[in-house]
Amino acid sequence: MIDAVRKICQAAIIVGLIAIMAACGDIATPGDIPPMTPEEAQSAPTTQPTATPTTDLPVEIEAAPSATALPVEIVEPDSPVLPTSPVAEPGATPAQGMAQPVPGSEAALAAAITHLIQQTGLPPDQITVTSIQPMEWPDASLGCPQEGMMYAQVITPGYLILLEAQGQTYEYHTDQGTNVVLCQK
Repeated sequence: MIDAVRKICQAAIIVGLIAIMAACGDIATPGDIPPMTPEEAQSAPTTQPTATPTTDLPVEIEAAPSATALPVEIVEPDSPVLPTSPVAEPGATPAQGMAQPVPGSEAALAAAITHLIQQTGLPPDQITVTSIQPMEWPDASLGCPQEGMMYAQVITPGYLILLEAQGQTYEYHTDQGTNVVLCQK
């Protein structure tokens, strides 16, 4: 019985090898491949990259980029303040102790003064601009982050404005527009 099983296994192996050899066919050797003519060589595919002439074609954009929803709301400082004219009239020389406005800071300065008027109820002639400096705040909090709030992490150009009223100094941080924050550190 063992001899019969052995003979059947040997026959199966031989049939399998014959089937594999028939499927593979002959293996080509370099002498079996005929040489190509120059015309055939130019039209034959190559494994080397070839230079192709480039032309400037317009690129069509199929979809415009869209905003991505964030899991947390980004809060930028805002102010319900409407800009007003600065305390000093244009062309007037600053009063003693009053700082020269930085060119381009007029809207931010007006917003800071208006905010202080609303906070204190003082008339504009009792508010003095002590200093105004251009700043680059590290984020949209304008250098005065509030606990529990998240801010856009972008460098925000603006101004550091120091105002004085009734002997007290008020520090305002602004952007280049009318967003102001009374910074009480």
